Amino acid sequence: MPSMRPRPDRGQFTHPRETYGKSVMGAPLVYFPAQRGKQPGLIIAGTHGDETAAVIALSCALRSLPPELLNHHVVLAVNPDGCQLGLRANANGVDLNRNFATSNWTAEGSVYRWNSQAEERDVRLKTGTSGGSEPETEALCQLIEQLDPAWVVTIHEPLACIEDPDESPLGTWLSERLKLPLVTELGYPTPGSFGTWCAERDLPCITVEFPPISADVASEDYLPTLFDLLTYDAG
Repeated sequence: MPSMRPRPDRGQFTHPRETYGKSVMGAPLVYFPAQRGKQPGLIIAGTHGDETAAVIALSCALRSLPPELLNHHVVLAVNPDGCQLGLRANANGVDLNRNFATSNWTAEGSVYRWNSQAEERDVRLKTGTSGGSEPETEALCQLIEQLDPAWVVTIHEPLACIEDPDESPLGTWLSERLKLPLVTELGYPTPGSFGTWCAERDLPCITVEFPPISADVASEDYLPTLFDLLTYDAG
């Protein structure tokens, strides 16, 4: 197993990175390409800009890994404008996880809970003028077509589960390592979601849902698992 870089050396990135597009506000959309591995997957976070624990924990794991040992492609912030503004949506007010060009995309809008303590999904967001209308969504789809990953792991919060419709070995491994239940669906409709877009293309997609914990806790407790995920070898 690869060793982590010394903690004092993890304050900045030494990994090569490439730009794959621009956000609504003109921020570069950046990914870190795999440096080795026969069948790289893709690991993403920051689709919702208010899910900071996922972004920071994945960043900490990536900075802990020597660059030459990265087996899988990484996007830390699918939605950099949302991360900067503290929004779930992008700068256009669109929930990117309801904006993918799927057979069930709807223009009716989306609702979500203000935070994990809220009782109802009553905060309204747009889903875009059409499926794939947002630059962040379009760029991610084009990147996936370019990279042709073996699978995708997308990290969210705060539902505290691993959603894997295929109940794959990787999904089971994540469930066991993170001590989160493995489920095949979240239990509510997700029209225009990234997971649906992947399913319609036969691309295995696993959604990791952190529980409602702080970035401080996530970056410590989940660091070993995320570190091993970056070097995961299904063979």
